[in-house]
Amino acid sequence: MIFGAFGRPIEGEFVSGDAYLIREIESGWLIALADGLGHGAAAAEASEKALSIIDTCAGAHGSEVDLRDVLRLCHAGLACTRGAVIGLCHLNLKDRVWSSLIVGNIILRVLSDRRLNPVPAGGIVGHKLPKTVHVAEWPYCQGDTLILHTDGVREDYSMDSLVTEWGLTVQQAAERIIEQYGAKTDDATVIIGR
Repeated sequence: MIFGAFGRPIEGEFVSGDAYLIREIESGWLIALADGLGHGAAAAEASEKALSIIDTCAGAHGSEVDLRDVLRLCHAGLACTRGAVIGLCHLNLKDRVWSSLIVGNIILRVLSDRRLNPVPAGGIVGHKLPKTVHVAEWPYCQGDTLILHTDGVREDYSMDSLVTEWGLTVQQAAERIIEQYGAKTDDATVIIGR
């Protein structure tokens, strides 16, 4: 799988409150997207802290990534920050399974033989998690395309064709999505994998 990612801060800021991680692990890939509440330096602090925790977990556990455990560690680690919404996705190539866990308004779509939209749980990592958080799982098919983005990207299914049909690289598609669908009033970040 090849990934592209692109993000930019809200107009008037120099730093984005969004941050992402794309890490190859023994079993496949761990993809994470964090959106610190608000924007600016304090939001960036929360999202970067979340990614540091996630990266440490990925390094410590190799192929066995438990998304719920990662979320619990992030929740504890972000308690002294303003908090963040987080999307986690694990592509296990060995078992050919996608797994995802989302808290807050991160949007994940997988374009496969059908469109998959895992439902996020409400809450703010670092402040209030729901009592139960569902890990969605579904089969991985060769040719699947992942689109993961923050709420600063307008939800529009026409971006699916931009990612799959226009002959763009994943990086070019990520940049085009932010250009066409990114809100000027919020930080905006997208990750594409195909």
